[in-house]
Amino acid sequence: MKKFLSIICVVLMTASIFAQTKGVDMNENVRIQKVFSKIRRGEPVTVIALGGSITTGFASNPITTKSWAARTGKWLVELGEKNNSKVTFINQGVSGTDSAFAVARLQDHVLSKKPDLLLLEFAMNDQWLSPAVRQRTYEAILRSVLKDSDAAILALFVNERAAPKYSSNQTEQQALCEYYSVPFVSWKDNMKADDILDYFEKCFDGSETVHPNNAGHEKISEYMIGKLDSIWKTLPEDKEIPEIKELPPAKTDTGFVNAKYYHVDNLKPLLNTGWENGSPVHPEWLAHGQSHKGWQTKNSGAELTFEVEGSSVGITYCESDQFRDAVAWIEKQDGTMTEKTPLQCYSSIRNGYYGWAYKEILTGTEVQKYIVHIQCSKRAPRTAEGKYCNITGILAAGETDK
Repeated sequence: MKKFLSIICVVLMTASIFAQTKGVDMNENVRIQKVFSKIRRGEPVTVIALGGSITTGFASNPITTKSWAARTGKWLVELGEKNNSKVTFINQGVSGTDSAFAVARLQDHVLSKKPDLLLLEFAMNDQWLSPAVRQRTYEAILRSVLKDSDAAILALFVNERAAPKYSSNQTEQQALCEYYSVPFVSWKDNMKADDILDYFEKCFDGSETVHPNNAGHEKISEYMIGKLDSIWKTLPEDKEIPEIKELPPAKTDTGFVNAKYYHVDNLKPLLNTGWENGSPVHPEWLAHGQSHKGWQTKNSGAELTFEVEGSSVGITYCESDQFRDAVAWIEKQDGTMTEKTPLQCYSSIRNGYYGWAYKEILTGTEVQKYIVHIQCSKRAPRTAEGKYCNITGILAAGETDK
């Protein structure tokens, strides 16, 4: 009887495991194996690197050849040449990119190009994005690229210089990657514990804590190429590569998979009492094309209103010591208003340049029409006189997948 019960327990435990992992590719390398099999057959392959300033190559010199993305892309292109495959590598790094900014850019800079392989990096930037947003937007990027597709993702987690924390948002992103069987490379986890302090001092210049130098980029690319090379060298015959399974159920809501980015080109204000078309656009975004502008004003109390449709609604804006603050709120269908949310366009730590920011104003799961109110702050320090406040757009999550 005990033996029979033991067998039953094993069966039930096995069934439970399969239930929990249904739809998940147990071999995390399956999708990259599919991409590499295309290269082996001499077929064309498109690879995109999507990330922030570290993907752009900031602090490497020259960034066109010394950044981790350029080095990794070169290895992939050369791998293609050796196998009569044209590998097209596109670096879509834009400084300040976090998961929310990536969602806003995804259609223009990634999905429209139908990549076979996406190299994904903004674990450091996500640590400064609201915890209520970053898991939902990061998961949306994974699902948007992987759903109904054979495309593969290799995630990269980079981290700050400062010991002992070596801060980044790796923990949250890694959990989502593991859930979706997305392979990843962690910079700090690849380093030996006994030489991490000495090693990191060589990977950053001066007082820099975020952007690695050439030595740092070289080390990151070494780990990325090592991961890819290990998959290439153990690539099985095509017939032995498993089929890609359906995605598992989402861990968060999926509204950002169906997000819409509103901006001056696709949204007209219902009310405008002193704003002008145009907002700052990061030159790196301009370099990639498909950049979008919003609205800006120097007029204290000037208001903009828009009608948008979505489940969750947030505002994107630029921040710098050259700007002044704004405030935003939502008017619901029943006439009630959300609390006013400050948009901190002014940032004392961003001297002479601007960063990217996203602030969610309303969180929900049901798609509705809302009136978005944006106002240049009436109360501003004397130092703000003559400065613009700005919004670059409105990011609205869409319908949640069933």
